[in-house]
Amino acid sequence: MRVLQILHTDERGGILTLATALERGLPAFGIRVDTELLFPRPGLGAVAKARAAAAMAARLVRDDHDAVVAYQATASILVGIFAGRRGGQRIVHQTAIPGATARPLRIADKLVGTAGRYDANIANTVFTRDEFRTYPARYRRSLILIEHGVEPPQPGSDRPTTRRRFGLPAEAPVVLTVGRPTPQKNQGVLIDALARIGDAVLAIAGAGSDETALRATAEALGVGARVRFLGALAPADVADLYGACDLFAFPSVWETFGLAAVEAAMVGIPMVVSDLSVLREVLGQPEAPVVHLPPFDVAAWAEAIRTGLAAPPPRAARDAFAVALRRRYSPVDMIRRYVALLRTGRAERAAGPAIELETML
Repeated sequence: MRVLQILHTDERGGILTLATALERGLPAFGIRVDTELLFPRPGLGAVAKARAAAAMAARLVRDDHDAVVAYQATASILVGIFAGRRGGQRIVHQTAIPGATARPLRIADKLVGTAGRYDANIANTVFTRDEFRTYPARYRRSLILIEHGVEPPQPGSDRPTTRRRFGLPAEAPVVLTVGRPTPQKNQGVLIDALARIGDAVLAIAGAGSDETALRATAEALGVGARVRFLGALAPADVADLYGACDLFAFPSVWETFGLAAVEAAMVGIPMVVSDLSVLREVLGQPEAPVVHLPPFDVAAWAEAIRTGLAAPPPRAARDAFAVALRRRYSPVDMIRRYVALLRTGRAERAAGPAIELETML
């Protein structure tokens, strides 16, 4: 069996992590995976994007893979319209909630899905699946739930070595956030909070459109020297940073899963995250050792960070939580669900109820 994956670009993040996991895991089941990029690089203009989309449409008309898998809106729409002419499955992912998708793409996705052009339309959380509850029944018929499998990060260097490598202080507390600097990730609230906190340093792992503005904010608040923009990093580098920080902060305004938060929890880091329904689902119930905060409440973030650094949850509670998450988000289980979907061509075979985390704690 041969599968073609289509990504918008090769930018690091949860989408690339999932696509890489399938690329590595499916061959063990006799499924060969080819991966192509819709756009050769980030930041293309409208004309270049249109040309790339047209080229991909022509490519899909000729495609003879047994399945084509798309991850983002434009790729999904192209797959729904142009793929499958030789009988291959058309599988798409919902990697953004409808309200965060550009209106033209949102409308096109709804039309293509309602026309029955998606054989499987994958959501990775119950929250994300339910965001489509007002869509037509024919669209929702192809929606299925396959939770992320998450490979537990394994720091490869010790704390002092990692801090030296990234220019972080040897002794001062370090708050880590992982995600591209964009409005979605809302790292500005952490910079505002940092101005109210002693000598802590904020490390931002990721590259994105908001970096220049965030640098200016940090300078204006007098904390420019305490904010470190580390850029886009390899997964191994991020794993090392999880092991070298004192607290993980995740102030996103929306997510469909929240991969970095799950990874941080798997390492046992004290953490403060946005109070989002999806993060409560993914990270479990209130008794879990996680602090949930309103995304834009600077005072609450400052106080929670101070408390998390001074008096983190007991190590035993964090370790138990990490074990539960590792069990819940097994990469092997995820791969088996994709194998079932690809081999049977039936979405319901791969679907299953979300596991309630409190039953594991």
